[in-house]
Amino acid sequence: MIVLVTVSLGDDMRRRVAERIESLGGKAVFASDARTAAVEPEVLFGPAPVEYIAAQPRLRWVQTHSAGVDHLLGKEIPFPRHVKLTNASGVYGVAGGEHVLAMMLYFARGLHVFGRNQRKRAWIREIEHARLLKGETLCVLGLGDLGRQVVSRAKAFGMRIIGVKRRPEAVEGVDRVVSPAELDEVLPETKHLAITLPLTAETRGMIDARRLSLLPRGAFVYNIGRGAVIDQAALVEALRSGHLGGAGLDVFVEEPLPEGDPLWTMENVLITPHVGADTPWDNDKAAELFLENFRRFVAGEPLMNEVDLDLGY
Repeated sequence: MIVLVTVSLGDDMRRRVAERIESLGGKAVFASDARTAAVEPEVLFGPAPVEYIAAQPRLRWVQTHSAGVDHLLGKEIPFPRHVKLTNASGVYGVAGGEHVLAMMLYFARGLHVFGRNQRKRAWIREIEHARLLKGETLCVLGLGDLGRQVVSRAKAFGMRIIGVKRRPEAVEGVDRVVSPAELDEVLPETKHLAITLPLTAETRGMIDARRLSLLPRGAFVYNIGRGAVIDQAALVEALRSGHLGGAGLDVFVEEPLPEGDPLWTMENVLITPHVGADTPWDNDKAAELFLENFRRFVAGEPLMNEVDLDLGY
């Protein structure tokens, strides 16, 4: 069984992956670009274009090193139905949860204002910008691994938490769980909106101008899911008008964010370049997940994190 590994790994993990694959009857082939590898793999771990995946006659399973798989689905060339697809959900949640809380504290404690004053060398005690998270309402849009990590951290700050989930069911730490159909009902009471959703046909453009207008004046929006979940032009307008107090954005419709985009120069916007759920050891953690899944694959057991191709996650 040929296993093609295209994710970048350190020497020690690379050696471990090769040894584990071989111990289970496979042969590991490492390549920085799947298209340059002169093999026909049965298993692929790491990035590759869907055009490559669809053209492989022996391929049976793809394990991504990312949590999102929108780069493989909904394209002109469909992802082959006979190939299993698993993602790296669980690898990025802790870092992502901390990143969202960092953004929330940045605005809640007025660091966007005090940082600006520091650059001016201006000692201005604007305490109206130093607010608390305690007692405020946070709506977490998406209660997968990343959303649950946001919840656990926000709960420690004493926030009231509403969660939005496709199938509403009790989630630890969430005070109220609603379906997407009930989103409009809870937005008017949401001071902080955290978006952790993957990009699917259902979630694209979910937060549009109308829904942004339902948020109370001065609310804050944080997006660590996918950029196209928000209507970015409508977001800019809501920020410019003062309807929104601020936005912490890690993902965008177009990445890298174009130099001329108005978001770059808005004083009530915090931008990070799609690193919100990343750490230097992500690929090694994804490799650990892959090795357990490879054991299951060889044994004929159900795989962890298998993606529903119709739902997109």
